[in-house]
Amino acid sequence: QNATMLNAAVLLVFCGAVGKSAQLPLHVWLPDAMEGPTPVSALIHAATMVAAGVYMLARVSFLLEIAEGAAHAIALVGGLTALVAALMATQQNDIKRVLAYSTLSQLGYMIMAQGINPGAEHFNGPHAGMFHLYTHAWFKALLFLGSGAIIFACHHEQDIWKMGGLKKRMPITFWTFALGTAALIAVPGTSGFFSKEAILEAAWHDHSTFGKIAWALGIAVAFLTPFYMVRLFVVTFLGKPRTGHADHAKEVGPIMWVPLAILAVLAVISAYGPVAEGLKAADKAHLPHFSITAILSLVGLVVGGFFGWTLYVGKEKDPLNIPLFANRFYLDDIYQGIVRVCQDFVGMTLDAIDRYAIEPLTTRAPALGALGLGYVMRAFQTGNVQAYAFLFGLGAVVMLWLLVF
Repeated sequence: QNATMLNAAVLLVFCGAVGKSAQLPLHVWLPDAMEGPTPVSALIHAATMVAAGVYMLARVSFLLEIAEGAAHAIALVGGLTALVAALMATQQNDIKRVLAYSTLSQLGYMIMAQGINPGAEHFNGPHAGMFHLYTHAWFKALLFLGSGAIIFACHHEQDIWKMGGLKKRMPITFWTFALGTAALIAVPGTSGFFSKEAILEAAWHDHSTFGKIAWALGIAVAFLTPFYMVRLFVVTFLGKPRTGHADHAKEVGPIMWVPLAILAVLAVISAYGPVAEGLKAADKAHLPHFSITAILSLVGLVVGGFFGWTLYVGKEKDPLNIPLFANRFYLDDIYQGIVRVCQDFVGMTLDAIDRYAIEPLTTRAPALGALGLGYVMRAFQTGNVQAYAFLFGLGAVVMLWLLVF
């Protein structure tokens, strides 16, 4: 009974993290949050708001050592979020929306890690998840600020298919964005490689069924992430300009590219040094030789990047057309339909209450009361002087009685 109550309590805490860190099925708000200014998006999607749910679960990871059922549910939800968001990202055309769905996917990695091997001395999932949260902050902020520089240079155009040829026109943005992309797709040597591999290694060494499922989901995402990021990179920077805005784009000024350069350096080196040691993840990030996880991750990097390159280099439009992914599995439409039905039901209910309860009580009842009082008072208005004198005397007696007694 105590174990059941503990699992229920941890799952309720996890429900808060699901909303705060945008996990399935409460993920739809995060891509819409990138409609604001790009520096705000860089903070929201990288190191601040969405990180709170991951951090909270990491702080209560000692409970997950006991609440195994809740830990398994957390790992499964995180893994599914990572996979579904990565599939959605493969068919998005808005540069910031692609990055938003990549954030969803990486958050899924971090949440998944919280349910893997909690309390283990080695290959500890929560530690690996926090390590990835730390490294992700640098390269995702870099990518969002880089996208802001691109949008600014292209006169506020956000559709990647209306860009192209920006490598020659924006060389600093190109190289910094390339480093951010390399970190996100976990190119060996970058910070993202070490932190992502720490999560996958923790999943591999979690010998439960849910641990293996989480590992398989993580490996699948390792194939998809290079695909959609290489797609974004190739369509945006390579080839010829597809519109006049892209053709006339120029490199942004130092006030914009200096932060990109700083973040690009941190995107590479943030996995090294005392901070990683402090997160207790460095020993888990250095992979053993011939690790099946490392081999499959590198295969995913090569295969995903290869298909992203060959399918999109030199293309004028998207050769893939997968409406299910482009329309985000129709989850937004389903939610809109549910909300619309609920709104209609609430509207009809409130209308009925207004018509048959509030209006009779606030309008008709006082009117009927006033009408009845009028009838009563009219009975006293007889025009008879003797009756008036009697009522006057009766009133005087009552007042005198009240004064005396």
